[in-house]
Amino acid sequence: NRKYIIIAMSGKRHGEGADGIDEDDGADPEDVEDSDDEDDEQDERIMEIMTYSGRHTPAEIADKMKALGGDDAIIYNEMFPSKPRHAMAHFLILGVGNFDEDAALAPQIAEKKEVFQKCLPESDDQAAMLLMLELYVIKEFRAAMEEYGDILKVLWENDIVAEDAIVAWHENENALQHFWPAGCRAQSPHRSRLAMT
Repeated sequence: NRKYIIIAMSGKRHGEGADGIDEDDGADPEDVEDSDDEDDEQDERIMEIMTYSGRHTPAEIADKMKALGGDDAIIYNEMFPSKPRHAMAHFLILGVGNFDEDAALAPQIAEKKEVFQKCLPESDDQAAMLLMLELYVIKEFRAAMEEYGDILKVLWENDIVAEDAIVAWHENENALQHFWPAGCRAQSPHRSRLAMT
């Protein structure tokens, strides 16, 4: 059943071009503002969890994440006062993940699977992770767009994110637009690009 979902997500949708992008919308990844500016303000909790994660067990890191919380978080220069699960997923990606953009993302996530499993115990945490991972790939790790099917496979094969969460994320193509309307200038075409590669 899991293999079917990933295979289905790897196929083209009706009306999509060879690259998996809807040919009719004309939108492009530039619709989500880049964070190339060196002066980007980041939440101080990212550095705190990054420093902490190097010396502690996955369970201790998960406890620290809970203690830090996600209230009033800064995500890509914008305050998100009412999205603590999304903020904590963002901290997990940037602080604990601290991914090398010159290497494939899926294997890097697999290497840190125990931490991700401990930090994402509930379905709402997993849903937040999928959305924040999508945002991270669009904003900072565009090379990972080409391997998004592999990333999803690593997430469900390693029990980081449940199959139902992946299906729900895939079906809600406007989730990123709804989460961060100010950061997206147009309806996000990235979902089809990410999920269909």
